[in-house]
Parts: sequence; C-alpha cells; structure tokens
Amino acid sequence: MVLELVLLGIALLILYGFHPITRWRFRHIAGPRPAWLVGNLAEMLSKGQVEAAARWGQLYGPIWCFWLGAVPVVMTDDPHIARKIVVRPVRHKIYSLHVGDEERFESNNIVFINHAMWKETRNAWQPFFSPSAVLKNDELMARSAAKLVRHLAPAAQQGQPVDVWRELGLMTMDVVGTAAFGVDFNTLEKGKAAGGQQQLGSVHTPADRLVGCVNDFFELFGLGNPLFALFFLFPECERWVKWLANAWPTPNFKREIAARRQLRIVGTELVQQAHAAMPATGDHNDGGSKGGSGGSSSAAHNGTGAASRQRGEARPGSFLSLVLPFIGRPVGDTGTRLDELWAATQASGFILAGYETTANALAFTMYCLALNPDKEAKLLAELDAWGPPNRLPSAADMDSFPYATACFQESLRLYPPAAAAVRESPAGGMQLGGLNVPEGTALQVSIFAMHRNPKYWSNPEAYIPERFVEGSPEAAEVTPGAFMPFGDGARKCIGYRFATLEGVLTLVTLYQQYTFKLLPGQQPLKLKTSLTTGPANGIKVTVHPRRQGYSTAEVAEE
Repeated sequence: MVLELVLLGIALLILYGFHPITRWRFRHIAGPRPAWLVGNLAEMLSKGQVEAAARWGQLYGPIWCFWLGAVPVVMTDDPHIARKIVVRPVRHKIYSLHVGDEERFESNNIVFINHAMWKETRNAWQPFFSPSAVLKNDELMARSAAKLVRHLAPAAQQGQPVDVWRELGLMTMDVVGTAAFGVDFNTLEKGKAAGGQQQLGSVHTPADRLVGCVNDFFELFGLGNPLFALFFLFPECERWVKWLANAWPTPNFKREIAARRQLRIVGTELVQQAHAAMPATGDHNDGGSKGGSGGSSSAAHNGTGAASRQRGEARPGSFLSLVLPFIGRPVGDTGTRLDELWAATQASGFILAGYETTANALAFTMYCLALNPDKEAKLLAELDAWGPPNRLPSAADMDSFPYATACFQESLRLYPPAAAAVRESPAGGMQLGGLNVPEGTALQVSIFAMHRNPKYWSNPEAYIPERFVEGSPEAAEVTPGAFMPFGDGARKCIGYRFATLEGVLTLVTLYQQYTFKLLPGQQPLKLKTSLTTGPANGIKVTVHPRRQGYSTAEVAEE
C-alpha cells in the first residue's frame, strides 16, 4: 500500500509539472517550448531576462507566451499592442517572501499596489513630481554632479581606473536621499559605497543607515534569491514557500531581511520625527497645493532649514514634507487609512526608484559615448558653445542641451533601466493582437526587446543620439510609441521628469571637465536584471581632464 501511494505521488508530481490544463488554455499563443516543471525559467536565468525576451520577440513576436514555472506570462514588443496593455492601471501579482512588518512595508510600495491604495498613493506623489516642482530640484542635482567632478579629480590626476557606475550611484543617492527625506546624505564626501553587511552595524546617522542597506536590496531582490523561484514552480503553495523561506533563511535572504528592516526602521523614525514636529493646522489639500510650487533646491543648500531639522521637521519642499499631510487619509471605502508606515514606504520607495535607475542610465550613457567618439565630440561642442567650464547648468538651460538630452535618451533606448512594464488582463479576458488572453493573466511589455526591434528602429544596435534630435532625418524614422523607457499609461514612472533633468544636468557638468575611456574587456557589456537592469560588473573607465591647469574645486564653489 505504501509503495502504491509513493508511486501515485510521483505520478501526480510528474503530471503537475506538465501543467496540462493551464498550458492547454494558452496553446493558441506562440512561444518557447516550456520544460517540465520549470517552464522557461532556466533559459531566462542562463541567457538573462532581457536577452531571452529579445530573442523570443525575434522568434515568436509580436506576441508570445512564456512560462515562469507554472505561471504563464503573455509578452509583446509591439508598440500598438503595448499601448493596449499599459493603459490598464492594474498590474499583476507580485510575490514576496517576507512576512509581518517587512511584508506590510513592501506591500505599500507604489510599484506593487493596486486599486484605491494606488490612486491615493499616486495623489500623494504627484505634487513633488509636477513639472514646476521638479525644476526646483535643479540646484541640488547640479551641485551633486559638481561634487562628483571633485570626487573624480584624484583619479584623473593619478590615472587610476574607477568604476563610474558605482561613483554615479553615490551621486544619485546624494540627490534622491536629500530630496526624499530632506536629510543631507553627503555620500560623495564620505566616499562610501552604498551598501554592504558590514556597514549596517557601523554607521549611525539616519542617512548612513539608509545608504548602508539600499544596495543589498537591489542585489538580492526577487530572482536573486533562489527560493523566490518556488513561487512560480508551486504558486498554490505560496504560504508554505514563505514559511520555508523564513524558517530556514539562506545567508543572502538574511542580508535582504536586515536591509529591508533597516530601510523600514530608519524611514519610520524619520517620518515619526517629522510628523510629530508638524504644526497642527491644514490638511492634505494644503500639503498638495504647496507641492506644486515646492522643491528642495534652495532649502537643500542654505541654512534656513537647520533649526527645523534639529527639531525633526521635514525640510520644506522635500518629498517627505509633501507626503506627511496625507497620513490619516481614508483609502476609498476600504476602511483603512494611510499611516506612518505607508509614508515611510513612499519616501524609501522614492530612493529605491531614483537611485540605481538613474545611476544605471548615466553609466550606460557614458559607456556608449566612450565607444562612439564622434558622438562624444558633438556633445563636447554643444557644451563648449554654451558657456565657460565652471558654469553650473540649471533647469532654465535645458533648451541649450538638445544633443546632451538626445545622448541620454538614446542610452535609455539601448539600455532601459526598467526592462519591462507589467500589467494584468481584466475580468473576462481581452484581445491582444487578435488573440484571446484569459482573465488574470500576467501581461508584460518587453521594453528592452521593443527598443532593439529592427521593425521599429533602423540599425537598432547602434548608438545614434540623432534619433532624438528634433528635425533630424533619424528622428523622422522613429516609430511612434516604440520608445517607452519609463513605461506608459496611468502607471508610467511618475519620476520621469526628475530622472531626465538629473541625467542631463549630470552629463553636462561631468563632460564640461572630463572625458572617459573604457578599460579593455567590457565589450559586449554584460547585463544583470533584478528590480532594474544594470551593468553586471560595473563600468570601468579612466578619467581624463579636458583642460590643463583648471581647478575642479571651482566647479562646486561657484
């Protein structure tokens, strides 16, 4: 009898691994042949997520189905089908290994939430990212870039190679940390990489503690933890997978838990201090209206906020100061209210959304410029025509930098930091490309594949910034809707203006002073994809001053 039960169990497991009923429902959608139990996970992990998607797009596009274990995902790289997907505001389920406070902290993130909670959270974010408010962060961005110029000076003078991706990460952390919490991060002055288990116990200021956990979060998120794959292999066993992961955590998962806990604790401490210091007047509408004319630029670089920071108040114009008035607001008719943990999640989420993504985009731009000296020469000519090398750019100067902006956008095309936009098919299903997609299906737009599809881009693997220069022949060839680095629709990245302004001002400030040459052995560039897509091994360069005898200290002091 025991033997019969064992054999029956083995037979059922084998049958389960083929998922015959689910796969039959998607038989009409082309795609890579799924392996037993794991589906197409092995190919994704071996080739890389973005590379696998691009290959499938060429073989099966414009729409195809691949399998994350037992979970079907319908993907496209067609701009017209993509538009139909991204207009939907509901994204598909995001699995999490976390429990308790860590799970609550993660579930409040604007990237993961849906329905009424997403709408209220989006309303809270909107004032800081309105066009007028974003422009007021230009001084913070330009001065942080000028700090990076000074930070790179020793390497330039001594001919030492640097990982420019990591250095850019210090700078973007300086910008988004200060803008988010109204706390001076000063990451470049401290010269510490953001992250590492050893730092967590050795730093004490809130800024240091936040910096000390963000990199671990990115390194270990999602498929970086092998236990995460169990969600896709056995989606019906979600509760047991969580229990298993937390009962016997791997060393990496312990690091991830520690990083998330630090992020939650420090974020909540800063929120509680700032919330307690708020005057008991006004409501969330007052906070929202102030956001439209707010911004962290002037407050970030003068002494007017020192006394308030000592009292624990949020710096006026910071993201946190505009989110705090929403605490206590009801979430639709759900019976819940926005609380301090929600506010801490939003400010921390701003850092997570703006730190590595912008560092990746800038590093990719510098990589492309180093490989294309003719494009670099055109950029330098534009900057030299604009003004003297010690002049800091501002938002008011953006119209003077069409080619710098195009250089940044073209790198976003080749290397979009967000590799895919994700949604979920509605009740009753939907038609995509003439095919019926069942309700509740995970939908993805492969931004990486679409940006490199020869149907929509001539010479798609080449770095051609002229594609984004208005009035150029190359721009006339661009397929409408085929450029989607920040997603699109209602869930388009709310910080896209902030990221673009920061990216262009940083490029201008750096290339006023330096050019950069790649160390050998970095072609083709190896990518890694977790929460974002970035260079797997950094980007190693040597730094070369453009002018002899010019003091880079003058840049930051102007």
